[in-house]
Amino acid sequence: MVGYTWHFGVVWEYREVFLRGALVTAKLTAGALAIGLVLGLLIGMAKSSRRAWLRVPATTYVELFRATPTLVQLVWIYYSLPILTGVQLGSFVSVTLGLGMNAGAYFAEIFRAGILSIDRGQMDAAKAIGMRHWQAMRRIILPQAVRRMIPPFINETATLVKLTTLGSVLAVYELLHESNNLITNTFRPLEVYTTLALAFFAIIYPIIYLSRWLERAWVARS
Repeated sequence: MVGYTWHFGVVWEYREVFLRGALVTAKLTAGALAIGLVLGLLIGMAKSSRRAWLRVPATTYVELFRATPTLVQLVWIYYSLPILTGVQLGSFVSVTLGLGMNAGAYFAEIFRAGILSIDRGQMDAAKAIGMRHWQAMRRIILPQAVRRMIPPFINETATLVKLTTLGSVLAVYELLHESNNLITNTFRPLEVYTTLALAFFAIIYPIIYLSRWLERAWVARS
């Protein structure tokens, strides 16, 4: 650091690189979030079921994805899945699918915890008036549970944004990959990585702040 001259003009000169990487990061996050929410809802409900043929596979899925590194999951989907299926997925699709499936395991636990937090008597009462299980879930249980789920959902979304940096391993041109390419051209790692960290902070901190604000607001109302 002694005698080092900062030169952030390089970052400004290549600002389009960061914007392009941020756009890819946003697309990865949105795609993985959509997959994760759908899988999380289905798996969370299955894991909460009393039927073993639903509960056991759902539990296995959650434990498998939570107990293995996310990077290993992405690499397996990109390199190993084509061997089993004969279908070669592109790097962007592989990363989006992998992150979505990984997020689905964590979202499933959030859904399950939210559903179990609602008094069991409400489900019994709904069935007593003739509702089917899925009708009671849709009309009574989930609307109440979602309010309790939103803060952990937001925190998990923030984690998902950070995990998009793993896409650089498979040459997906998100923020980290674009930054590494920029360093190769400019030989300014300190400025580029500092800007990268600030960029992620600017993206993620508002998400975390929103989660904290919602928790405080709901505690104040209760």
